[in-house]
Amino acid sequence: ATPYVEPSTPTRTGRSDKKVQFVSTTPHRLRKRMTTPSLRSDSDNGMEEEQKIKEDKENLKTPRTPSKGLSAALYKTPAKKNKNTPEPLNQPSMVEEYFEAHGSSKVLTSDRTLERLHIPKLDRETLVQLLEGKPSSYSKEIQQLHSKHQKHFSKWMLQLQLGFSVLVYGLGSKKALLEDFRVSYLSQEMHLVVNGFFPSITLKSILNALTCEILEHQGSFRTPSDQIQFISQTFKNSPDLHVYLIIHNIDGPMLRGEKTQSALGQLASLPNLHLVASLDHINAPLVWDQFKQSQFNWLWWECVTFQHYAEETSYENSLLVQQTGALALSSLTHVLRSLTPNARGIFKLLVNFQLENKDNPSYSGLSFHDFYQRCREAFLVNSDLTLRTQLTEFRDHKLIRTRKGADGVEYLIVAVDASTLMDFVENEEGD
Repeated sequence: ATPYVEPSTPTRTGRSDKKVQFVSTTPHRLRKRMTTPSLRSDSDNGMEEEQKIKEDKENLKTPRTPSKGLSAALYKTPAKKNKNTPEPLNQPSMVEEYFEAHGSSKVLTSDRTLERLHIPKLDRETLVQLLEGKPSSYSKEIQQLHSKHQKHFSKWMLQLQLGFSVLVYGLGSKKALLEDFRVSYLSQEMHLVVNGFFPSITLKSILNALTCEILEHQGSFRTPSDQIQFISQTFKNSPDLHVYLIIHNIDGPMLRGEKTQSALGQLASLPNLHLVASLDHINAPLVWDQFKQSQFNWLWWECVTFQHYAEETSYENSLLVQQTGALALSSLTHVLRSLTPNARGIFKLLVNFQLENKDNPSYSGLSFHDFYQRCREAFLVNSDLTLRTQLTEFRDHKLIRTRKGADGVEYLIVAVDASTLMDFVENEEGD
């Protein structure tokens, strides 16, 4: 058997000894097929390739139908394989043909969306009634689990006083369980409850509640670090002061940030502040590195309750549930109460102006310049920089939207429907 030899490139020799590479005009795909290695000798391959190149040039000038003597690679349909003929070692042309055939095709997307179903959306009240209409067949067992976890309340209280933080995890909502613990053991103690699943909860609102409501401090702070430093110094100067902090869903979407978790860890490390929290996300421990875990000093308690996440999921948006104004109104009221009096006045100005123009179909918002003049007349701001800083906070809470008109002017609009705004104004006036 003749050993395999790599086919050499055909060359021409001129008068000089330099070798000139022969450049073929044969198509690249065809040239790839013809240079497929075979088991023939090098000289035979060179003679046959020169003959094929001459025939290819003639075929390019005068196309003709392939005859039986031509190579099978010139046919579009693959020839039948002979059992005695060995297969080629590699076939790069077939790979290239595959990607050329499939790479040029356009990607088509489906238009089968939820809108084509023509299913009317349920309001949240109807959804809650449907979910609560059928009583659970395991209500007795769920109550037994709840009673079992209640027996550990005394251990939780002891561990909190020893300097540990209690972390409750497991399948099912733990909100009712922590609420029972609060009522049973913390009703006579100074405590603060934080709903981490609330969409507008922020670190600033938590710190403000500690400094203003618990510590009764009158004043403001420049940064959260200054506020935490004040809390730490106050607890250090008052060793008999003990505050219990209950956080439902410490892994909530608004509390997962690195800065927020770092600040909560600093609070949990204080000897006078005792932390009880719950988590539900399976990857929640990933937000704590070794340093944060040492600050929290967790004691993990598995509390499987199998209770519905009714309140935790009530603030989530769904494509199949129609959102009502009650949720937006509660969110709006909660956010406004955490702001300063000047900030509330600024927002009320924008709300009142939008309600005055609610019947105007061409109303596109209040321009920043006009809004600044109204705030100056009401003695709410003293510079446009102060107003822009306040508007940034409104945007972070998703209370307002800004857009630029055709003339390049920035317009402001409250991102809540008119009926909800009217209810908000009535509640504010009633308070």
